[in-house]
Amino acid sequence: MNSSRDLKINTLRGLACVLLVAYHVVGSEATNGLRIAEGIYRDLNDVLIYLRMPLFTFLSGVVYAYRPFREGVKTFLAKKARRLLLPMLTVGSVFALVQYFMPGTNASINNWLLLHIEPVAHFWFIESLFLVFLVIVVLEKSNALNTSVRWALVLLSASALYISPLGSKYFSLSGAFYLLPFFLLGMGVQRYDSFKNINNGLIVLALCTTLAAFIFIYHEWVPSYGKRTLPSFLIGSLACLCLLSFGFKSRLLASIGVYSYSIYLFHVFFTAFPRIVFGRFDIAMEIIFVTSLIAGLLGPMVLEVVLARFNSSRVLLLGKSKIKQNPQASSGHSEGAWRTLRTALVR
Repeated sequence: MNSSRDLKINTLRGLACVLLVAYHVVGSEATNGLRIAEGIYRDLNDVLIYLRMPLFTFLSGVVYAYRPFREGVKTFLAKKARRLLLPMLTVGSVFALVQYFMPGTNASINNWLLLHIEPVAHFWFIESLFLVFLVIVVLEKSNALNTSVRWALVLLSASALYISPLGSKYFSLSGAFYLLPFFLLGMGVQRYDSFKNINNGLIVLALCTTLAAFIFIYHEWVPSYGKRTLPSFLIGSLACLCLLSFGFKSRLLASIGVYSYSIYLFHVFFTAFPRIVFGRFDIAMEIIFVTSLIAGLLGPMVLEVVLARFNSSRVLLLGKSKIKQNPQASSGHSEGAWRTLRTALVR
C-alpha cells in the first residue's frame, strides 16, 4: 500500500479499535463491563453495534484486495491459520483461564471440553474470519469473483445468508455468515474501484442517510434491529462505505490502527484492571471509562513491541512469521517499532 492509502486505512482501523475497546469497557449488557443499565454510555454502546464489527470486517476485505489470493491453497491457508488460529488458541485460552481464576471478571467457561469449538468471548471474530478466508479461496479458485457482475451476485448470495436463520454457534459458523458480506463488500469496492463513477452528491446523501439512521435508532424513533437483519446490514454497509469514501485521515488514529490486531487480541486484559481497581473506590464513571479505554489501547501496543522481539512470542501470540534477519537487523526492527510507538504516544 502507498503511504496515503496506508494512512486512510489505518485511520479507520484505529477508529474501529477505539469503538471496540470502548464497547468492552462499557460492557455488552448491564451485567458486565461497567455494568451500566442506561444513559449515554449504554445508548451509544448499543447503537454502534451496526458499525463496530462490520467496519473491522469491511477493512479486512479492503486490505485483502491489495494482496489477494495468488499462491497455492495450502500456503495461503497455512499463513492465515498461523496469523489467526494460533493466537486465537493461545491468547484465547489464556483469557479463558484468567476469567476462571481471577475474581471480579464477568464470565467463565461452562464446558472446557468445548473450548474454541464454542468460541471464547470476542475471539469468535478471529475464528469466523478464518472461515471467511476459506470461502474466499473457494470463490477465487472457481473464478466467482473475477468480474464485478459475478462479485455482485456472490455478495447478494452472502447477504441472503446474512439475513437467514442459518448458522451454528460451533466454530462460530453464525459469525462467519455475519461477517462474509461485509468482507466481500470491502474487497469488491477496492478491487473494482467502485467509487470512481460515484459523484460527491451521492456520497453526501449516503452519509446523511447513515447518520439519520443512527440518530433515529439512538433516540428510539424507530425500533432497534437485530444483528442479522436487512436494516442492520444496510446501515452497516452504508456506514462503512461512507467512512471509506470520505477519506478521513488522522495520524493519531492511524498510529493506533497499525496495532489493530494486537489491540483486538489483548485489550480485554488491560481494560479489566482499571475497572476492577477503581470500582472499589468512589471514582467518577467518566474517569474509569477514559482510564480503561486508554489502557485497552496502549497496553496491547506496548505488548506487541515486546512480543515481536522474540520468535516464540511472535508466532504463538501474534501470529507473525519468525524473524529471519541477523541479530543487529532484528534489534533495528525492534527499535523502529519502539519509535513508532513513541510517536503515537506523544501525538
